[in-house]
Amino acid sequence: MDTKRWEPLGSRPDPRRRGARAFRTALALAPLFLPLTLRAQNYDSVTGTVTSGNQGPLVHAWVNMVGTGVWALTTDDGSFRLDAVPPGIHTLEVRMLGYRPASLPINVELGKAQRVDVALTAMAVPIDPMTVTGDGTPFELRGFEERRARGLGTFFTREQIKRMQPRLVTDVLRRVPGMQIWSEPGAYGNNLSARSSRATGVSGSRPCPVLFYVDGTPFPVTGDIPINTYVSPAEIAAVEVYAGTSQIPVQFLSTALNARCGVIVIWTVSGRPSDRRAH
Repeated sequence: MDTKRWEPLGSRPDPRRRGARAFRTALALAPLFLPLTLRAQNYDSVTGTVTSGNQGPLVHAWVNMVGTGVWALTTDDGSFRLDAVPPGIHTLEVRMLGYRPASLPINVELGKAQRVDVALTAMAVPIDPMTVTGDGTPFELRGFEERRARGLGTFFTREQIKRMQPRLVTDVLRRVPGMQIWSEPGAYGNNLSARSSRATGVSGSRPCPVLFYVDGTPFPVTGDIPINTYVSPAEIAAVEVYAGTSQIPVQFLSTALNARCGVIVIWTVSGRPSDRRAH
């Protein structure tokens, strides 16, 4: 026996009602899409390039459409793009550090391609005037004067050395209390070397070789090739001598090169001790 499924009246959806509901939904959402449509219709874009006087592209130049809130930075090839620019006459402003700012009017018309190429002129950046003063003392000798003022050690200025009229550097060092100038055989005859007379070890007092610095650089010398071989009195700007470790400033207290016997620091006029090294 054939049977039919019984359904109560009104349980099936009415196609006419379903269509009406979809229409009402579309009508409710229409205002949300309307501004986007109007925006696309009522705004336009502006493109262009920014270059320097020699036609080279300027990267990261600031391009601003004044009063609209629309701006951009140029890319690696100097190009830019401004979107959502309202129609009308505007002022395009371009700025870049080191270049003179540029401002030019531009008429944005809907539906018309807008392109602007701007060339900026290099401009020197002014700075406040400054005055440089000095007493003519070389930078290295400023430390010499500071240490001399503390009074630890023996110091000779260039003027004092000139008055001595020395032939050799060791002639200057003879004026240092406790300094001994020794004559030692060398490859080309006897050489003069500087030694301090401080006590070393249990055997009593014996000569102790000092460590030389020339223009702030450690300058070890031997009896075969003494300091007189490298520096002449005419080249000396100043000399400072420290007899023992208690006097030696920390910048000259070299443990690796044995500064315990004393340190002699020679400052030269040229300030280039490496040129005097024997190769």
